[in-house]
Amino acid sequence: MPSSAGYPIEDFLEAITAQLDQTQDALRLKAVNRPLTFALKDFNVNLQVFVEMNPEGKVTFRPAAPNEAGASTVSIGFTTITRPMIEENTISMEMSQAASLDELGLKADEQRQLAKIGVRNGAQLRNLQRSAGEETLSRQTGVDLGRIKGALNLARPRLEDIGASAAPEAPVLSAFEPQPKAGGGLADRLRQGMASQGRPGMRRLEIDPGAREIQIGGRNLIEGGRAPRAMLDGRTLDTLQASSLAASFALPPGQGGGHLVIELPDGEVEDFHLVERKPGDGGWQ
Repeated sequence: MPSSAGYPIEDFLEAITAQLDQTQDALRLKAVNRPLTFALKDFNVNLQVFVEMNPEGKVTFRPAAPNEAGASTVSIGFTTITRPMIEENTISMEMSQAASLDELGLKADEQRQLAKIGVRNGAQLRNLQRSAGEETLSRQTGVDLGRIKGALNLARPRLEDIGASAAPEAPVLSAFEPQPKAGGGLADRLRQGMASQGRPGMRRLEIDPGAREIQIGGRNLIEGGRAPRAMLDGRTLDTLQASSLAASFALPPGQGGGHLVIELPDGEVEDFHLVERKPGDGGWQ
């Protein structure tokens, strides 16, 4: 990197820690033949740099050129951190999969304002909103209240697709892949095939005979450590797999239909009248 070029602090730290990780991996292999060896006890770096900030608010280091006066001395010390410490002090994998603030329609300057209070995705925004409220978020960040509410609405858990599979070992997302044009996508089949049945809000969902699992797709399906639940005629179905984008549930053997309820992590529910398709039936009606 040219000495005149500035670089973000995080890029420098990530480059150093990546190389230290490689050293640690090599140490693990070395320990196979050498039970006693040597490792770094302390690692410290002193940098002669000019600390600068660009218009986007990102702090960068610019290395000092030879004989260039006025540079600051920045001392960086590295320490070790174990997996339990990481898990205790960082966001969960499920929360990191949440929609970004950009996906929620927030502008770059609004994202920077929210980042100042530790909000970088939709899950963190909803988590803070539950404790502080929308008005406080708007007041503390300067982001318009209407924009905050719009982003919170888009960050809510949403059910977008649902289907059934006869192969429990099949990948969950296979049920949500686009279908050939002649048959229409799953979302189109849902709109065509789930007619009103029973009480208002309940939709008809046909499944093939021998189906062994219900599969759903959507957004933000994991929230606050909670995953979607499925109940058939009041009986909770076993969860086979769950992520922020998809989940699957085991159907009891021989279950030909019933009242299916999908409960999202925020308590919202979707009702379906589950019906087993008769042999020779033409599919979604």
